[in-house]
Amino acid sequence: MKKIITIVLLIYSVVFPQKFKIEKTSGTVKALTGNSEIWNSVKSGDELPVNSILTIEKNSSVKISGNEILLTLNENSAVTLSSLKKMNTEDLLLALAMENILSAPRKNKNNNSQSTAVYGKNEFEKNPVVSNEEFGLKRLNGAKQLAENGLKESAVVTAKEVYRKYPSTKSLADYRIFFADILFEKKLYEEALDDYNEIQKLNLTEPQKEKINQRIEEIKKKLAK
Repeated sequence: MKKIITIVLLIYSVVFPQKFKIEKTSGTVKALTGNSEIWNSVKSGDELPVNSILTIEKNSSVKISGNEILLTLNENSAVTLSSLKKMNTEDLLLALAMENILSAPRKNKNNNSQSTAVYGKNEFEKNPVVSNEEFGLKRLNGAKQLAENGLKESAVVTAKEVYRKYPSTKSLADYRIFFADILFEKKLYEEALDDYNEIQKLNLTEPQKEKINQRIEEIKKKLAK
């Protein structure tokens, strides 16, 4: 698995710019970069390395450019700059496979199953500006905004990463449905079905239950053809 991750990182280092530029900010926007544990305010004209995390506070926004992307992120969200990338369906499937590997149960030396919630956790995320649970929610908000800016594949990958690192966010049905619907829209029916089956186990409202049941039946018919 280490070899696979190394290859992916090498690809990213070629594809990604070394810097993203802050074009404009409004309100409070902070960044955590590299191995730093200190969140610093950012301003227009700042350049940030690709491994930075941005957090956008209430009544705030930031416009970012880099990697042939220009987008604005709004309040109560957080993003890793490495997630600001265009992906095709094949890229998405590869990234989902990587997430499945990272999320798979591991065993410790005593051969007991061990949760992987902490595996793959970036060092620069170890000092969030809010509680881990709230920061996970902010990252899901960031992922939704990626989708709203046209980066739907990247949004799904980001959401999967958030679920792995902040397990409590997996119970947020509205978000789970939102990202599963993207997989359905992309005609990745098997992947969408896996998500809908998991979502079906959550504490859902009646409209949510009805929608999930309809989606599952629709996918089963498509896969049976």
